[in-house]
Amino acid sequence: MATVVASSEDETQSKSPTISFINSQKGKQLLIANEYIFKLNKATTTTKYWKCVANSCFAKIHTDLNGHLVKINDEHSHPSEKETIEVREFREKPSLGARPKQAKTIAIQRSIDNLGQRYYYGVISAMAYLDGLSYTVAKRKK
Repeated sequence: MATVVASSEDETQSKSPTISFINSQKGKQLLIANEYIFKLNKATTTTKYWKCVANSCFAKIHTDLNGHLVKINDEHSHPSEKETIEVREFREKPSLGARPKQAKTIAIQRSIDNLGQRYYYGVISAMAYLDGLSYTVAKRKK
């Protein structure tokens, strides 16, 4: 997350906001400032123009191409989006339970092998064994 200090051109807000960036679900860059989310509206050779993601809101931010604040109109017509930002940041973090595809395949194979052993030793019934096999086969096809 990048922190930016307001330049002298900032006339609409005396206190400079902290600016950071996250990605949308479609992979596009979103700007976060003062607990509000902005999407890129337009980019020129020198400036990026951001507008609030709320359709009825007219808040805007201008940054240079490096993400440094140039100008801000931070008058929003809706409450802050703190919870939405927290959810988006959480989604961007890598999952603790994520495994590579090969590890998933190995885990499924061990599960199938374990089902046979559990059935052989009488830990599970024949129906549970067959249900488990159909479940792991269906899971393998995904």
